Order: sequence, then C-alpha cells, then structure tokens
Amino acid sequence: MKMADELEGSAPSGRSRAMPTKQVKPKPITPKAAPEKPKRKSEPPTITDDLTGKFLRVGNKLYRTSDDKTPIVRIAGDRLKTSNIDALPDIVRIAKANGWASIKVGGGDKFKKAAYLAATAQGLAVENYTPSKLVQAEADRLRERLAEREKRREGKKAGIKAPQTEEGLSKLKALSDRFLSQSHAENARDPDLRRAQSLVAQTISIARVKYPDDPVKASKEVEARRQEVAIRIAKGENIAVVQVRNSQTQRVRDITREQVLQRDGRSR
Repeated sequence: MKMADELEGSAPSGRSRAMPTKQVKPKPITPKAAPEKPKRKSEPPTITDDLTGKFLRVGNKLYRTSDDKTPIVRIAGDRLKTSNIDALPDIVRIAKANGWASIKVGGGDKFKKAAYLAATAQGLAVENYTPSKLVQAEADRLRERLAEREKRREGKKAGIKAPQTEEGLSKLKALSDRFLSQSHAENARDPDLRRAQSLVAQTISIARVKYPDDPVKASKEVEARRQEVAIRIAKGENIAVVQVRNSQTQRVRDITREQVLQRDGRSR
C-alpha cells in the first residue's frame, strides 16, 4: 500500500525521502549506593575524666565501690557489657565520649527499654529496638529535661560573661598578671583579687595537710592552682569566695589557743 511504502521510505519522485526514525535506547539506571553507616571504633573504649569518680577500674572491669562483689561493667574488646540497669546512663556516656553514634542492646524488654531511654536522652540511636509511642514520648520528655538541666549548668559555669571588647579583655589580662605577680598576702588585701586568692588559700590549707613532710609537692600544687585561677580571671569568670574552710581554720586556731591559755593558767 502507498501508506506502507511511505513508511518504508519508497515515496514517489519529487517528494523528500523520509528518514527512518532512530530508536533511542534508555540509559541503564545505576542504583545509588546506600550511605555507609558510621563505623564504631574498634579499639577498647576509654573512660572519660567525668566518670573516673563514678567507677573503680580494675583491668577491664568497672566497679562502683570496693564493696562490690561483681563488676558493674565489663569491657570486652570494643564492647561494654552490663546487666545493671542503673549503670546504663553512665555506660551511654562512655559510648558517646568514644564516638559511638548508635548502640545495640541485648536482654529482655525491660532492659532494652531502659537502654533506649538512656541512649536517646543523650543523642544515641538504638539499632535493634523499636519503641512504642508511649516509650517514645517518655524518651522525648527525658531528653528535654536533660537538655534544660544542661542549659542551667552551663549558665552557672559561665557566670559573668567576659567582655568582648579589646579594652575589656586587656583589663582582665592586666588583672590576671597582677594576681600572679603579687604575693598571697597582697592578693588577700587586694579588693579586686580577694575572691580569687580565697581559692588559692583553700589549696594551701589542703596541700599542707596532704604533704606535711614534702613542702616541694605542696608548693607545686599551690602554684598549679594559682595558675588555674589566673586563667579564670583572664576569662572573666565569676569566682565565688571560699569562706568555709577559712572559718574552720580560724576556729581550730581559736580552740588551740584556748587550750594553750588554759594549760598556762591564763584566761582570754
């Protein structure tokens, strides 16, 4: 048929020859690689400074007190093992400080729920636990409470904010230098440095008791404290005066003096 001939490209003379239609092959679709999950560190987890006061470490075992018969936590390779629900928040802190983004938990539903609440409150995911809506609501509430508590804690630590102007920073630096250049007695009389010196005075009292026969060690500890306080002054941190230990020291001196006077048969 004529129509068929035209489609085949055999048109009568005087007409342009129809070009065959090219079939465009669809490009193969390459599936996108799934993003890799952050790998957990393979080395044994370390115990952060803020938790050294909560655990006693003996090898790869962590105890709360010396009265514990069994460890609260065991470090097994790159894993933390425990059966103590109360220890879960601190264990999660260890995991978070070591760069873990998620954890896997074993045990019963009660243990998994407690681990989930502890982990999500600190921003870690739990891979093998799906919470109910009620548990999720509890986790959200706990996370909000911890965030608010942390905000208050940071606010207390900040105290008076350091001035951001160069002039203000220069004044703080000068005050810090003055604190280091003056003697303990001069700082105690200095109205701008009395509070800071009270911290050093506290360390002096502690160091004397701690190292009664080693003045060199006592002096090093006092000097370290002095340098630390100087840094706080330069940052503009609010320093609270220490009065308790000083008043106790004075009370001990008064009692000692009273005893001496009584022994000598005199009165105050």
